Amino acid sequence: PDEFEPKPIAPEESVVTWQKKRDTPWALEQSYPAGKDGKPLMSINWLLNDEPLALQDDLALSVLSDLMLGTSVAPLYKKLRESGLGESVMASGVSTTLQQATFSVGMKGIKNKETVAEIETLIHASLKELAETGFDSTAVEASLNSLEFRLREFNTGGFPRGLSYMLGSMSEWLYDRDPLEAMRFEKPLAELRARLAKGEPVFEELIERFIINNGHRVTVTSLPDTALEGKNLAREEAELAAVREKLSEDEIAALVEETQALKQRQQAEDPPEKLATIPSLSIDDLDTKIRTVPIAVGEESGVKVLRHDLATNGIVYADFGLDMRVVPADLLPLVPLFCRCLTQMGTTTRNDEELSKYIRTHTGGVGASVSTMSKYGAPNVVPEPEIISHLFVRGKATYAKSGELFEVVGDLLANTNFDNKAKFKQMVLETKVGMEGAVAAAGNSFASGRIGARYSVEEWVSAKMQGIDTIKEMTDLAAEIDSDWDAVLARLERLRDLLVDRRNLIVNLSAEGKGLDAVQGRLEEYIQGMPLRTEDVKLQDWKAEMGKLEGAGEGFIVPTQVNYVGKGAPIFAPGEKTSGAMSVVSRTLRTSYLWDKVRVVGGAYGCANVFNANTGLFKFSSYRDPNLMQTLKTYDETPAFLDSMAKELSPSTLSNAIIGMIGDLDRPQNADAKGFSSMERHLSGYTDEMRQERREQVLGTTAKDFKEFGERLEAVSSKGTVAVVGSKAALESAEVADLKLDITKLL
Repeated sequence: PDEFEPKPIAPEESVVTWQKKRDTPWALEQSYPAGKDGKPLMSINWLLNDEPLALQDDLALSVLSDLMLGTSVAPLYKKLRESGLGESVMASGVSTTLQQATFSVGMKGIKNKETVAEIETLIHASLKELAETGFDSTAVEASLNSLEFRLREFNTGGFPRGLSYMLGSMSEWLYDRDPLEAMRFEKPLAELRARLAKGEPVFEELIERFIINNGHRVTVTSLPDTALEGKNLAREEAELAAVREKLSEDEIAALVEETQALKQRQQAEDPPEKLATIPSLSIDDLDTKIRTVPIAVGEESGVKVLRHDLATNGIVYADFGLDMRVVPADLLPLVPLFCRCLTQMGTTTRNDEELSKYIRTHTGGVGASVSTMSKYGAPNVVPEPEIISHLFVRGKATYAKSGELFEVVGDLLANTNFDNKAKFKQMVLETKVGMEGAVAAAGNSFASGRIGARYSVEEWVSAKMQGIDTIKEMTDLAAEIDSDWDAVLARLERLRDLLVDRRNLIVNLSAEGKGLDAVQGRLEEYIQGMPLRTEDVKLQDWKAEMGKLEGAGEGFIVPTQVNYVGKGAPIFAPGEKTSGAMSVVSRTLRTSYLWDKVRVVGGAYGCANVFNANTGLFKFSSYRDPNLMQTLKTYDETPAFLDSMAKELSPSTLSNAIIGMIGDLDRPQNADAKGFSSMERHLSGYTDEMRQERREQVLGTTAKDFKEFGERLEAVSSKGTVAVVGSKAALESAEVADLKLDITKLL
C-alpha cells in the first residue's frame, strides 16, 4: 500500500537532470529514404534554457512563438513562405513541454542542398530584424486575445477534460515541480499585459536573450537518398546473417524455443481470476437512455436556422453551412484550398494581415472545413446512397463580439481575394508536401480511404478532395498556375459563385438562451447580406461520376520500411437490416483479436477496423506494420475467430464489450461539438428515436450477434478489396504478386 503514498522527494533514479547549454553552434547532416522526387529539408533548433523558466517567461515565449510563426501572415513564417526557397515552412516554434524549452524553425521541399545556407541566413536575418523593430501592437493584441480565449475556453474536443488537465500539468509535475503551476495563467498574463502597456520591449528582449545570443543551436539538414531504403535493408540482413553465423545449433534451438514460448504467451488468454481483479463497471451502471441535445429548428428569410440552448460560458458557436452538392466533380480537388483561401488570402476590404489580426482580436477563431455524410433511411436499414455534403465556416466569439464574428464571416465568404498567384501557389506546394509526408507516415488512412472510395459515395468525395491522387493533382495544379493562372483563378471564382448563395445556406448556433437572443439581430443582418444568386444550379450526381474500379486492389510504393495494410467490402447491401449490436462486435474485434494478432504478435504499431452501419461498409487497416501477407491472413481468419468466440463468450467478456461501446457512444463533448453533432444528425435524418433504438440494441447484444457478424465478414475474406501503402520490397515480393494488385510507385 505504501507505494501509493505521496513521496515529496522523488527517488534519485527518476530525476531528469539538466543539460548544460553549449556556447558554440554546430550542424548535422543526414539522409532519409526518398523517391526520385525527394527534396532536402532543414531546421534550426535552439535549446533555450538550462534552469527553470520564470512562469511569465514561459507564457511570453508561447506568445512570441505565435507572433513569429503562428499564422500564415506571421512575419518569420511569411518571409520563409514568400522566399521561394522551399515548398513548405516547418513552424514548430517554441515547445515548453519538456524540462528544457526548445525553438525550432525550417523548411521542407528545398530546391537543393546549396539553398540550405540561404534559408539559414534568411532565418537569422529575420530574427535580428524582429529583435530590432519589434511587432505591430495590433498583432500583439491579436495574439494575446487568441491565447487568452483559448486558455479560458479550454476546449478539449472529445478528450476528457480531467485527463487534459492532468496531462497539461506534466510539464511541471514530471520534474518535481508544482503540477498546478502550469494551469495558473491569470497572474502572469496580467503581468505580461502590464509590461507591454508600459512600453517594455518584452518580445524583442526574449529574442535577444533566448535565440540571438544563444550559442546552443544545431542546424539539421536531411538529404533525400533513393537508395537508402535498400541500403538499410541490406545492412539489416547482413547484421542478422553475422549474428546467425556466430550461433551454435544449441543456441539457435534455444532461440526458437524462446520465440515459441513468447508467441504462446502473447496469444494466451488472461486467467479469469486475474481479469476479475480489474475494477469494472457493470451493465446496471449504464444509462439506458441516450443523451439528447436541445434543438430548435427555425427559418430566417428562407434560410434554415438551428439553435441549441447549451451552457457555453458566454460564448456563441456559429456554423455557417453551404450545400456542396452543387460542386461538379472536377472542382472537388480545389475545395480544401478554397477553404484555406477564405481565412488566409484576405478580402477586398482587408488584406491577409488585417484579416488575420481582426479575427484573432475579436473572435476565438474562424475556420473552414467540409462535412460529408450519407443520409439515413428507415430505422436499422441500409438506405440507397444519398449524400449530404456541406462546406462549413465555423467561428466562435463572446456574445459582445458576435457582431464582429458575423461581419467577418460575411466578408470572407463574399469578398475573398483569390487573385494572389504567388500565395496560392505556395498553398498548393504546401498541400503537396503535406500529403507526401502524410502518406508515408499515416498510410493507413489513405489505404482505408482508397477502399471506401470504391463503394461509398461519401468516401469517394473525401478521396477526391484529400486522397492519394491529391499528390499528383497538386503537382499538376502548381504547373498550371505558372502556365495559365487565369484558368485556375476562374475555377476558384466559380466555386464561390456556386457555393456562396443564400439558397445553399444553413446556420447552426449554440449558446445559452440569452446568448441566442443577443445574436438574433446580427443573424438577420448576416442573412440579408448573403448573396442571393438567380442562376439555376442543379445538384450534382456524384455517384454517376465514381466510375468502376476493377481488380483485386491496389498497392502504392512509398519510401518506408513498414506497411499500411487495408482490406474491406460492403457486408450489408441497401435494404438489408443492421443492428447496434454489430457495432459492439466490430469494436470488440479492434480491442481484442486484431490487437493481439496484428499488434502484439505481428509487431504492427497499430490496427483498426471500421463498420459504417449506414452504408454497410466494413474495413480493416494496420499502422506501421512489418507484415503484409500475414496481416491479410489475419483479416481473412476473422470470421472463424468470431464463430469460435460466440461459442465461448463469457458473461464478463460480453458485458465489457457492451460497456466499451456505450463509452464510445457517450464520449465527452464540449458545447460546440454537441451543437455541431446535433446539426449533423438533423441533416442526415438520424433521429433521437433511431439513436435510442440503436442504444437498446447495443445493450441487448448476445453471442448470436458475434456469430452473425462473423458470417457477414466472409464477404471481406472472399471478395474484399485490398489497398496497401508500403515498401518496395514488400509490394514487389513474389507472394504479393499473387494478389494481382495494381502497383503504383507513389513517391
